[in-house]
This record gives sequence, C-alpha cells and structure tokens, in this order.
Amino acid sequence: MLSKILLPHYWQRIGWILFLPSAALAFYAMSAEFEFSWLQIDGVRETGLFESADENLTNEVAIISLFLSLFFIAFSKEKLEDEYIQKIRLDSILFACYGYFLLNVIGALLFYGVDYLSFMMFNMFSIPVLFVLRFRWVMFRQRNSLSLTL
Repeated sequence: MLSKILLPHYWQRIGWILFLPSAALAFYAMSAEFEFSWLQIDGVRETGLFESADENLTNEVAIISLFLSLFFIAFSKEKLEDEYIQKIRLDSILFACYGYFLLNVIGALLFYGVDYLSFMMFNMFSIPVLFVLRFRWVMFRQRNSLSLTL
C-alpha cells in the first residue's frame, strides 16, 4: 500500500533549489555572525541592564529555510513511487535515527558547556541530512544496478 502523505514530486526540485542558499546562509550566519540589516526588529522584548532589545531574524530565517528544504527533499515522492522505494525510505529513516542517537551519545561524551550547545545546534539537522544521504545513495546504487542488467 502506497503512502498518500508524501508531497508531490515537484516539491523535491523546490527543496533542492532552496537547499543550497539556505545552507550557505545558515553556515555563514553561524560561523561569521552574518545578519541581514532588513531583518532587524527593534524593541521585541524588555531590555535588561546590559542587554539590547533589538533582535535580528537572520538565524531564524536560515534555520527554517534549511529545515523546509530538507523536508521537501526528504518527503516528496519519486517519479515512480512503489513499495520497494517505500521500503528504502523506511530503512533510511531508521538509519537516520540510529545515526542521530549515536551522534548524541558521542556528543554527550566529547562536548561540554557552550561547545555542547553548538554541537546540538548542528545535530538538529542530522536526521534529515542522514536520511537524504542514505536514501539518495541507495537509490543511486539501485538505478546503476538496474541499468547494468538491462
């Protein structure tokens, strides 16, 4: 029985188009503290004694666009969706969950304090990234093996 809750196939293309600029923005915003000036919002919250009330939404835009792009890539149908592809999809989700838990254990042992928070920030993307990498790799191998036999 085929799943009806997957997005149509054209969302995959939209996801790939959105992925590269959002990944670059997320990396640049987190590593170089880049901020768009037009995303500056003044007076969002109450100020503390040494705090500014200004907020910039560049990080939020980068994270949300990166999550959306990965969601579109991961959960859109293939051109020909069948039960075998759904089995590969389920196996890839399980693989991604195993990888996520393993990375969490390794991160808990290796990182402390602010480094642990940074690790967790990057680790929140590990499930969709591991899923897409494994699913695309298996689909690539299957496509190559089928073309060799024909």
